[in-house]
Amino acid sequence: MLGPTALTEAERNAGGQVRSRNYSFLSSEAGQQATQVDWAATFKDTSLPLVADLGCGAGRYVLLMGHNDAGRSSNYLGLDVHKALLDRANGWAAARGLSGHVAYAQANVVASAASILGSYPGGRVRLVSIQYPDPQQRRRRHVVGRELVAALAEVLLSGAQVYLNSDFEDTATYMRNCFECFGSQHFDIDTTVHVPGATFPCSEVLQPVRPDVVSQQAWQRRAAAAGAAAVVVDRAVAVSPAAGEDAASGPLSGSESGGEDVGGGGSGCEAVDEVDGVEEDLLFWRQGRWREAGWLLSNPVGAPTEREVYVELATRQQVYRVMLVRR
Repeated sequence: MLGPTALTEAERNAGGQVRSRNYSFLSSEAGQQATQVDWAATFKDTSLPLVADLGCGAGRYVLLMGHNDAGRSSNYLGLDVHKALLDRANGWAAARGLSGHVAYAQANVVASAASILGSYPGGRVRLVSIQYPDPQQRRRRHVVGRELVAALAEVLLSGAQVYLNSDFEDTATYMRNCFECFGSQHFDIDTTVHVPGATFPCSEVLQPVRPDVVSQQAWQRRAAAAGAAAVVVDRAVAVSPAAGEDAASGPLSGSESGGEDVGGGGSGCEAVDEVDGVEEDLLFWRQGRWREAGWLLSNPVGAPTEREVYVELATRQQVYRVMLVRR
């Protein structure tokens, strides 16, 4: 199988050089608008299902997915804010003969996920991946949150998968808990992937990651949130609906509690909004039930990112993966 960095010299040259990343698109007027994609001009066969990588970076993962799909069973789209990286990746795809099958587009995925994925012909989005976002110490640029979860819940059809991973366990936990707390009425752990023998357990207690680069005040706030989380969990468990009862109609549903319904399915996160000011920090901690599914031992999609190869082969560190599915 082609490795994620196994580009020939000619292919690398076809993509051009990228000297630095530029985040200015996010603060620009265009970056705040929903991006549209001309699907007929992007892919040769729009009847095929779509695989989308949100925050694709250099784009080698998307290129590898397309390369491995010799039967052309899907189309592959990478979305990112860095135009120079995307132009280079489109050059790579062209040099490898994958144009019309693999493509990259500039977009603020939080603002554009619904408009882009929702407009794909037939709505046939097969897989959405969000991989190796900035670690939790740099959350100001985080792509995963309530808004993205709502957007994906709106446009993905039943059976579509959402693949999350990171080499920071607190970051992977944060992403998983966002989906559980804000979208468990729409998403669930994919039990066809999380099977016995394919996972390892989540840590019982999260340890601070690289505390030297995080202010003491931030860690104190996280510790305080941990105590609040324990109270929230106890309260949520105490009022969990009876077996077989729809959690969305239980005592903590948005229509009856005066708040937004963010925790259908009995996730244990229904009360997260009740802790004023620390909602985001609560998502670090394992107050939900999805943690029982554990992390996947191996890559479930057959194509690693560059960082995944580096982390597992070069540094021998762990990658934390979870596969979700649209109900």
